[in-house]
Amino acid sequence: MGANEMGEQRQVSNWLPLAKIVLFLVLAVLTGLFGALMGVAIVWAWLSLEHGTPVELSRIPPESRFPVSAAVISASYPLLVLLTFAFMRRTRERSLEWFGLVREGWLKDLVGGLLIGAVFVTIMFGFYALTGLVKFELVEEIPLKQWLVMSLWLCPLIGLTEELIFRGYLMSVAEEWKGRKFAIAFTSILFWLAHLGQGNTHEALGMAGTLTISVTFALARYLSGGLWLPIGLHAGYDWMALSFGGDIGLGFPALTRFQPNVPSWLVGPSGHVGVLDLAFYLALLFAIVFLLPRYWARGNAHLETTRN
Repeated sequence: MGANEMGEQRQVSNWLPLAKIVLFLVLAVLTGLFGALMGVAIVWAWLSLEHGTPVELSRIPPESRFPVSAAVISASYPLLVLLTFAFMRRTRERSLEWFGLVREGWLKDLVGGLLIGAVFVTIMFGFYALTGLVKFELVEEIPLKQWLVMSLWLCPLIGLTEELIFRGYLMSVAEEWKGRKFAIAFTSILFWLAHLGQGNTHEALGMAGTLTISVTFALARYLSGGLWLPIGLHAGYDWMALSFGGDIGLGFPALTRFQPNVPSWLVGPSGHVGVLDLAFYLALLFAIVFLLPRYWARGNAHLETTRN
């Protein structure tokens, strides 16, 4: 084989990861839109049968926002999981463990992530409540069935799907293409773009908050050696934030009302990021970076001692 042919092959292999990423993103967007349309169609048919006449989607009452959100997520996210697994399996000479789906210690990482995410939001909200920055009020009628659906199905599904996509497939392929630092930055930007329209993600503080959370999940993926910790961290954070952080506009059933007593730039209202929120996100990031490796090292050392 001549030098020119070898150079051409090298150029093709260098651009192959980019082609994979672009193809995956295009199919993911189309798959998500298809699933979302299916979910909306199911809710529309159900509401139309319930009212005995076709309903206008623009006039869906506020109490029906949760069924719409739940149907959209339940119809689109499992399809995205299947698509991501299909791309993972099509990657030559790469096992699922290469994408972070390791078998050893997966349950410990998953449960640990759930606890870290839930405890983090508890500390943040507890600080707000104790300092009077935010007033929390229990809702009069707790929609228990909807809250259980959110807790046991939607939050785990969201955490699993988004981590598989961003910190699983996309970050692994991007790292193979341009290195780890590029992979973290690239997938964090994609993660922010995917969450545009939620809260104040279109503003500087909201963008900074989303990027910080994404970098935290990415570092948790690398430092723990697998995807299970960020999956649990994502799900635990969402569950606590949605349960006690008030309605973010999607109709998720919060157990408390979230009423800030300070300007929105300091502590954001439900679904928004303020300066103090960003400070807590940065604190979580530094805790993951500096404390997680020591914790995992102690846990692995104890595991090896037990085995011996």
